[in-house]
Amino acid sequence: MAHVVRHALWAAEVARSGHDDKIALEHLEVVVHAGHDVWGRPKQQRAHVSVTLTLGSPFTSASSTDSVDASTVHYGTLSKAIQAALQAAIPDGGTAEHLSTAGLCSRILQCVRSVAGPRSLYATEMDVCYLKGSMFGDGAGYTTATLGSNDGQLQSKVLYLRNVRIPCILGVNPNERLQKQPVVLSIWVDGIPDTRVDDHVALETLLFEVTVGFHDERAATNPPARFCIIVPDD
Repeated sequence: MAHVVRHALWAAEVARSGHDDKIALEHLEVVVHAGHDVWGRPKQQRAHVSVTLTLGSPFTSASSTDSVDASTVHYGTLSKAIQAALQAAIPDGGTAEHLSTAGLCSRILQCVRSVAGPRSLYATEMDVCYLKGSMFGDGAGYTTATLGSNDGQLQSKVLYLRNVRIPCILGVNPNERLQKQPVVLSIWVDGIPDTRVDDHVALETLLFEVTVGFHDERAATNPPARFCIIVPDD
């Protein structure tokens, strides 16, 4: 059974492992029958999918001959396989199971392992970003990463919001406190349970309540304050 750790610890383990050969797909544009939209509804929506594979052994023969052989994974084949698998999950006039984002990542992982075949994968990392998942930001998403075989010896699970724009009163000069200024915030929730990976709407609501409400309450008489949201260890 996988042990869930903070993403920084997972990344450090991969970095010091000596496994440096990677295959990466970034921002693969897909339509998925998964996740929740900006209103919290389970809806079909656009997403960007990124996948990084850390190989268990170097692709020396492929790099020396400048060709794709059994030592590596063809990124074009992987890209097409992921797109086909996700397209097949979209209902066509009938009904189909609507996947959670965790379920979507599991399906992508199955596809990755199928394309990799007998090749050894030391680690995998997947990111699903819903471009319209945030009302005031550039997207909401989920990153999951495994290290090891089967379900992974180490696993990371992160829910995030990207570049959320929130009006706040801040500054030390009197003129700066006459008008709210836009603050751009990104937030990551590490160690998120599978049952909460689609709670980005609630997270964005909380972010506004904490920032806007806090500054509205204190703006008249007190200087601006710094705050942080801390997710405790298990």
